[in-house]
Amino acid sequence: MIRILIIEDDEEMRFLLKDFLSEEGYEADSAHNGSEALLKLAKEPFDLVITDIRMPGLTGFDILSAIKKLELGMPVIVITAFGGDEVYRRSMAREADGYLEKPIHFQKLKGLIQELVSSKEKQERRFGKDMPYG
Repeated sequence: MIRILIIEDDEEMRFLLKDFLSEEGYEADSAHNGSEALLKLAKEPFDLVITDIRMPGLTGFDILSAIKKLELGMPVIVITAFGGDEVYRRSMAREADGYLEKPIHFQKLKGLIQELVSSKEKQERRFGKDMPYG
C-alpha cells in the first residue's frame, strides 16, 4: 500500500487531506509541523510527502530541502495558500515534484499523486529496488 505523509499546520486541511487520501486507498499519516514530520520520516518509510509551505518553525521549503539532502527518495508535493510565481520558482529550485495552490482541487491532487507514484514505481522496477545483487 502507498504511504503518504501530510505536513500541514491547519487542522481542518490536514483532516480533509487525510480523509480524501484514505478514501482513495492510500495509507495517510500526518504531522502538524515540520519537526514532527522529520521525526516521522526518520522512523517510518513513506512513498510520497505532501507539505504546506507556510508553517510555524520549519517551513515546507525546509522540509523539502531536508528530504532532498537526506536522499530519502520520495516525491514531494508542495501546497500553499500563498502561491505565485516566486513561491513556485522557489519550490522548483528545491526540486519539488509537484505544486498546488489552495484551495486544493482534489481531482488534480489525485492525478498528480497517481503520476508521481507510477513514475516512482517504474523507476524502482527499472533499477531493481530491494533486489539482491549478483
